[in-house]
Amino acid sequence: MKTNRFRKFLWFAPVLMILLLQMPANLHAQAGGQFNVSKDIMDHKGILNWKPAGNGIPQDVCTILQVCNGETKVVALPRATEGGLPIARGVFLTQDAKHMDVLVLERQSPSDIYFFLLTSQGTLAKAAYAQVGGTSWLPMGMALADPTFKKDAAVWHAWASKLGSGPATTAPAPADKKPDA
Repeated sequence: MKTNRFRKFLWFAPVLMILLLQMPANLHAQAGGQFNVSKDIMDHKGILNWKPAGNGIPQDVCTILQVCNGETKVVALPRATEGGLPIARGVFLTQDAKHMDVLVLERQSPSDIYFFLLTSQGTLAKAAYAQVGGTSWLPMGMALADPTFKKDAAVWHAWASKLGSGPATTAPAPADKKPDA
């Protein structure tokens, strides 16, 4: 009886080792370790055609994400279709409470809207969610927002990878500043 258990253990031990060795690799891939969306976009900040966003980020979202403490600008991606549904995406350049530049990604489908606050490492810091036609914005937990964020981060990375290799600047080009009319 003891020999039989020992043989089962000997067979199970290598399988367990393989699974344990694969976990860190899977977690690294899931964390988006191959790219940094914040860096991708900020490296091209000076060559992007930023537009004034006005009220592009709703005030409730600004409160949830603790942003919108300075001028807010936006760059939009062309509308895409995913699973037969139109998806609109935008990236907002704004400031946090410390007046540091931060990026907020927006994803809008016919049924819901997400705003994702990025860290400087390109990971998800906070998220806000609302159903289209809903009356309130909700802070969204990382576990719920992360799958959608990872899909969008990959889209933004692919977009930023195609941008020209112009020099990054610390301020937008003067031509981007338009007087309020």
